Amino acid sequence: MTTFDTGTFLSRIPFAKIGSGPDPIVVLNGGQAFVRRPTPARTARDAKRIARLLPSHRTAYVLGYDPAPPAGYSIGSIVGDVSRILREEIGPASVMGISFGGFAATRLAAAHPDLVKDLVLMVSAHRFSREGRRSVDRQIACAWQGDFEGFLDEFGLVFRRPWLNWLLRMRLKQERGRLRETMNDPATIVRGLHAVAGEDFGSNPDWLKAIRARTLLVGATRDPFFDVDAMEETARLIPSSELKLFRGETHMLPVERTRAVAKAVKAFLQ
Repeated sequence: MTTFDTGTFLSRIPFAKIGSGPDPIVVLNGGQAFVRRPTPARTARDAKRIARLLPSHRTAYVLGYDPAPPAGYSIGSIVGDVSRILREEIGPASVMGISFGGFAATRLAAAHPDLVKDLVLMVSAHRFSREGRRSVDRQIACAWQGDFEGFLDEFGLVFRRPWLNWLLRMRLKQERGRLRETMNDPATIVRGLHAVAGEDFGSNPDWLKAIRARTLLVGATRDPFFDVDAMEETARLIPSSELKLFRGETHMLPVERTRAVAKAVKAFLQ
């Protein structure tokens, strides 16, 4: 039976530990980790969803982000936290970055090659697509104004299956009355989004060549945040990488095609 434990690293970074086997996997979660208020229940729920994608015989740590990021919070801040956690707590590990977490995972692998054994980028790349960048800019504007309804409207059509988009819209409609209870405060959301959107990662992507870890990119051809061009550029510049694209899928690929995605990830990590 898989075990789940929750806690904090560095007295502030929430995590969920999955299993108790050797050869750890560290997962850098997507943007929802700083959009919603962190709770042990939410952390455990995310971990159980992510655990379906990973080999069951290995320990996995799903990391969140600083719940009170300071002014000037950046990808460098996140990479500094994760590298310290690896050096002081976990040791060298395979690293998976999901969506926005891929920005930090690639930077970590480039800056600390001794800490990253293998790298998996899940529905991610080293930069946004043009539409993805516009969407994040709209999210920042909505969050800054405290317009949580407008913020969540940016995620209204993220699934490939229409009925799942309908369910998502219904869920968001039901949550509207208590959004301020479940969403982080605007300053935290804005600082988290600025950490991934405040730097133009695509202006000179040659830093990707410093990554020495074997790398797998898993993406979708209809992902509005990370398009095929961005993923192909990432794969081309990382010296030892492979790209697996799922035709017709969207940013919610890991949810809608869990078994197929898990098969690819497990084969790579094993």
